[in-house]
Amino acid sequence: MKKKWLALALSAVMAAGTLTACGSDGGNASSDNQDSSQQESSQDSRESSEESSGESSEESSEESTGGSSASSGETVTIKFLHKGPKPEGWDAVYEKYLEMTKDTLNIELDINWVEHADYKDKLNLEITSGSEWDLVFDASWVQLKNLAPEGYYADLSGYFNNPEEYPGLARAFSAETMESNIWFDSMCYIPLYEVYGNGIPCIWYRLDWAKEWNIGTDGKIESYDDMEKYWQAAVDNGKIGYGATQARGFFQQLSLRGEVYPGSAEAGLQQFSAAGLTIWTYTKDNQLVAYAVEGSGDENFKDFPEGWQYDFGMDRYEKFSEWQDAGYIDPDSLSCTDAATPFESGLSASYVGTLDDYVGVKDMEKTLGEGTVGFFVYYDGIRNMEKGAIAVDYAGNNGLCVPANSDKIDSTMKFLDWLFGSQEAHDLFQLGIEGVDFQYGETEGTYETLTSYSSDFGGYGWTWNPEYALISAAYDDEALAYRQYEYDPESFSSLPILGFHFDTTDVDLSTAVAQCKAVTDMVSTVKLHGIKTDGNGVSYDTITEMLNANTSSAMENGGQQVVDALVEQLTAFLAAK
Repeated sequence: MKKKWLALALSAVMAAGTLTACGSDGGNASSDNQDSSQQESSQDSRESSEESSGESSEESSEESTGGSSASSGETVTIKFLHKGPKPEGWDAVYEKYLEMTKDTLNIELDINWVEHADYKDKLNLEITSGSEWDLVFDASWVQLKNLAPEGYYADLSGYFNNPEEYPGLARAFSAETMESNIWFDSMCYIPLYEVYGNGIPCIWYRLDWAKEWNIGTDGKIESYDDMEKYWQAAVDNGKIGYGATQARGFFQQLSLRGEVYPGSAEAGLQQFSAAGLTIWTYTKDNQLVAYAVEGSGDENFKDFPEGWQYDFGMDRYEKFSEWQDAGYIDPDSLSCTDAATPFESGLSASYVGTLDDYVGVKDMEKTLGEGTVGFFVYYDGIRNMEKGAIAVDYAGNNGLCVPANSDKIDSTMKFLDWLFGSQEAHDLFQLGIEGVDFQYGETEGTYETLTSYSSDFGGYGWTWNPEYALISAAYDDEALAYRQYEYDPESFSSLPILGFHFDTTDVDLSTAVAQCKAVTDMVSTVKLHGIKTDGNGVSYDTITEMLNANTSSAMENGGQQVVDALVEQLTAFLAAK
């Protein structure tokens, strides 16, 4: 099925005036500060598109865009600081690239492959010291929030929405996409994603056990009630009921990552996270009507719309607490780093994840037996495949930036124009050499891997784009249907505020952020495991009491300053739209 353009998906949003033309000194605090594997979005489903004119059109002049180009016929080398080690098979891929572009681009790549654990510090040092780079990976969870407001990255607005000179970029990055990813008044960030959300959230469980215990419809779990019955049966049979995939706990559940509740976006609600605080905002007619900090008590939500006039986030944490008290949650969940292994070994009955895990989970059936694993999509709107069920801000969790001190900006953007100009070019870098590293699947829009190149390469750091995304041929039946739903732009809807980024680089404000976070860290993890004892060892009767006490202390230790600054920046941002 031919994918729709993002522009079609967002046209209604633009017509309603919810997409902003530029950012401001305010900011959308991307709510998570995760590592790269957590930030990666799902593989998009897309058929192989026709080859487009990824070849260079006439180069733009230095006066219009700045920097040197390869239009003179001389070879230009661009330097790329890449997050992640060099994948096996890269040399052959690069040779293929040179062969494909020998008569057009005249652009060579000098790549510094940096280990994931070293990248954040390496990037900061290289950019702030003035080292010469032409392309780098960055994201809000890396250094973007620190480097972008200081002007370290070039504004690339002249290269986008410019189909005559940059048809590849225009094809792969709509004007709406780029406008939703402006940082501090600058189009300095090229978003990399294949879907606009963060994967189809689900719980992996033993389908054969559910059948044996007469739970669900022939073992098929379709509600939280069924899920809780399953966990109870697991505990009764001497199993761990439910495991977290990481120490962060069950942050995804009973909502979409704690960011969206059914109907919240439609009601004008959106949350921003800063210093460990979750600040809920209520906007109407492009104005901030009310705001409140999660955990501060019902009174602070009295000006929110009907149905939301209470500290609604507490319901979620109290439910986690019920699961903890019932013994469903792995008692070692706080220290968990791998819930898949005890699941595969038969020690635990379920664990939380996303449909991205499908291939790995299906591999478990080689040990557990065919048809032994099922998945429960726990967000109702997604489980029912409703249009617009996934509310997002269209911001890229991962991206590319061009350092402002580069003297090869034109060449860098011409290279990216080529890369995002055709399915063939894109797939070469992301999947490898056809017939060697991958092959296209029998089902249109799918692919099969033949080597580990694509997983080693990590497309999230360079090549991900909805226009060219393909589904792994390993997905079938119901899982394939959900993947196709996830890749349909009509499955998504817009959050009330797009393009807002909270600037915390002010010295006094950054100090307040650090002071506040030192307090919120005392509950940031335990609350997501349903544990009612904070980091200071103080126990409470309910999680709500624990969070009320922590929020009150946090507000007295820098939190109020953080909230005031965010509200001031957001108000100015909305006024400028």
